[in-house]
Amino acid sequence: MQKSIAALKQHHANADREAFFHELLDVAPGLEGYVRNRLGNAEHNGLIPSGLYTTDDILDDVFLYAYEHFSDMAEDESELRVMLFQLANDRLDAIIREEAWHHDALSLEAVLEDELRQLNEIPQMTTDADGDIVMVEDLDDAEIEPPEPRALLLEDSFEDEIIGQLGLEGAVIRGNRAMEQLLARLYTELPAQSRILFDLWTRGKLSIDEIAGVRGLSVRHVQDVLNRIQRRFESLIAHS
Repeated sequence: MQKSIAALKQHHANADREAFFHELLDVAPGLEGYVRNRLGNAEHNGLIPSGLYTTDDILDDVFLYAYEHFSDMAEDESELRVMLFQLANDRLDAIIREEAWHHDALSLEAVLEDELRQLNEIPQMTTDADGDIVMVEDLDDAEIEPPEPRALLLEDSFEDEIIGQLGLEGAVIRGNRAMEQLLARLYTELPAQSRILFDLWTRGKLSIDEIAGVRGLSVRHVQDVLNRIQRRFESLIAHS
């Protein structure tokens, strides 16, 4: 029996909820970052009110459910980690359904198939008069529309996770504001469902099999989406 499972059983027997919650964080170290990213993306896209939901709120809901239903939880650490992400994922989906419209008529697989087509479209990059990296389509749009606000920079830790997971050349990106802005824009402009898979892979630190279990998708489908995201990042970073 794994150490964390034994510790969880002991904390539960002692009715030590705080220690139980802390141990769950050790079982799923990427869970907090994943929840924070999804809430931030939902706020940024206007799907939920800003500041109404916090990462701690979601984690408390998930951990309390695990505590109260501990006898039903998996006794294998890997399986338990997937269950925790599933609970968080379900809670986040429920919040977004309550706060915003969603595609009731489309299955997740159908949405991802459409997003895969979008990911195959690699936009052309250039530099503007100030030397900043921009998409060519933005230069055309700027003639008739006010420019959109610049992409926000990612958290340093998340930036490092993306660079590491995708095998990008960190020396080219770190400290180069234009490249950091490009990385942030590539991330924020990922299609919504594809970005969730990407978050689970980078922030959540889950394997392809675990991601498939959390989202109820085939391993092949998850791998296909992540492969295309990787090619998209590599192509645009290399040609910038």
